[in-house]
Amino acid sequence: MLTYEEIKNKKPLKQGMELGVENDNYLVGISEDRIYSLSLSAFYVWQLCDGSKSVEDLIGRVIEDLKTSPQELKESELKDILTLILGQLQEAELIKFREE
Repeated sequence: MLTYEEIKNKKPLKQGMELGVENDNYLVGISEDRIYSLSLSAFYVWQLCDGSKSVEDLIGRVIEDLKTSPQELKESELKDILTLILGQLQEAELIKFREE
């Protein structure tokens, strides 16, 4: 399992392509036989992974985006959630981490 400290300086780069929406989930495909159904939060994180921003930068971006949200999340909780999502995306080969 990934830890935030291990990945904070790495730059995730999304793999695959967006295929559309089905039942409130976002479809992302790597190949014809490897299509994943992502929740809104996983899809949002996947979209942010352009290979130019570190995981630390992504946290800042998410905090910025959540400022208009009624939900309150502590930065430590956000780091845990983002690390978990990035770990799952990496396992599915929907992102690759690039070193600094």
